Amino acid sequence: MGKVMMTIKSPKPPTLDEIQQRFGLNADDLDHAFGVIEVDPNDGMYTFMVDEGKAAQLSGHEAEGVQGPYSNPKISPFGPPEP
Repeated sequence: MGKVMMTIKSPKPPTLDEIQQRFGLNADDLDHAFGVIEVDPNDGMYTFMVDEGKAAQLSGHEAEGVQGPYSNPKISPFGPPEP
């Protein structure tokens, strides 16, 4: 199963361990290589990757600042490389 992006609003950067414990996830439900990325420092918004199957479980936590899922399409160059 693939991973999707979720965002979480938090006054301080959350760790994957905190997200895992807070929402009852298993360690392998989260993408540890991706980690937690700050996307809006002014609003305290962070993103992380979770298994598609667990995204619905997290979607019920909007009141706790969780939003998503969002797609994560592969980004590749368009056209030939410039010399």
